[in-house]
Amino acid sequence: MASNLRAKPIEGHITDSAGNILRNSRIVVKQVTPQASYPVDSVNSDDSGYFKTKPIPNGSYDIYESGIIVAKTIHNPDNGAIQVFKAHQDNINIEDLENFDTVAADNRLSNFKAFIQIESPEVNIEQYGNLFPIYDVDIASNQAGFDEDDNDDELWNMAQFLGLSSESRITTTRFDVEYFSPLTAVSQNYHRIRWAGVPAIRYSSDSKLVIPLDYFSIVPNLPKRVSPNSGEFTLTEVIFSYVDTDSYTITATTNAEFNSMLKQMKKGDILKCFLELDEERYTFYGVVTDYTITATGGSVQLEKFRSSRFTSSDLLLDYNVLKIYSYDGMFRSISEINEDVNERFTVTENNYAQNSDVELYNYNDRYILP
Repeated sequence: MASNLRAKPIEGHITDSAGNILRNSRIVVKQVTPQASYPVDSVNSDDSGYFKTKPIPNGSYDIYESGIIVAKTIHNPDNGAIQVFKAHQDNINIEDLENFDTVAADNRLSNFKAFIQIESPEVNIEQYGNLFPIYDVDIASNQAGFDEDDNDDELWNMAQFLGLSSESRITTTRFDVEYFSPLTAVSQNYHRIRWAGVPAIRYSSDSKLVIPLDYFSIVPNLPKRVSPNSGEFTLTEVIFSYVDTDSYTITATTNAEFNSMLKQMKKGDILKCFLELDEERYTFYGVVTDYTITATGGSVQLEKFRSSRFTSSDLLLDYNVLKIYSYDGMFRSISEINEDVNERFTVTENNYAQNSDVELYNYNDRYILP
């Protein structure tokens, strides 16, 4: 994969103690970890003593010249973004998480969730505490003012959806999470997936904070892939149809523009459909569970997008499709994130998102028990 998503080079000029430039000097950069230091790149300085490494992700690094350490640096390409880690088994029971393909096949994508960690596995929270303020109340019961019969109680609904225990705590600060996903398995081109206003969770008294990523927290804003034509138009012979309570289809027999959009689509993407019936217009959000591409058209299977921000009424008739926006959805292999996680993810604090009209992280009257 490309190494410049959430990374940037370390660069500078190398000199001796008298300030003289060192030409053609061997510079080695090592990443500092609690276990040891590991070389991540080595380059030679040029005739002016200037050197520049390959793009390197967040972290602490030592810089060596001719085998001698000459500098230490805290490298932060994200300008204050929080370093993230693959969720550790000690902090969240990863075995309880269902496989993406399984829930997609069963039309249960709204149940799919995964976790990334925002505290280093080496941090001892008994000694250092948590990095962010958390609610010190039992949100998994109706104690402390939380009412299980109140559908507007988001904390209660969140606790039910995520299976939180009485030891669980969540942060008062919410976070924006951004991820760059390759368009294909071998692609060097990426699109961006963004979650906004996501709270972090501590599952037990001695676990690290993790961020749950699921369809309740996806914010369909920029960037998005739009159906090829610009402006408002009628997609000829493209029909939006009801299948059952939670399933819908979009079909086209002869439509090259729809066919072109299908080729860019993947399971998990969110479609925003502008519909028309008898001159009445509607908006519908759906999650792509499957699609079929033909020579000149095709079809898309949708699951109703469960979000209290963007409700989708049951549509019982066939509608003409005026326009379709396609938004980047859940990354399919999020539970298999490797050591490149810090290059592909960035997490930043967001105190505004929970009051924003575009924030989707809301479980009110919408949670589904696993």
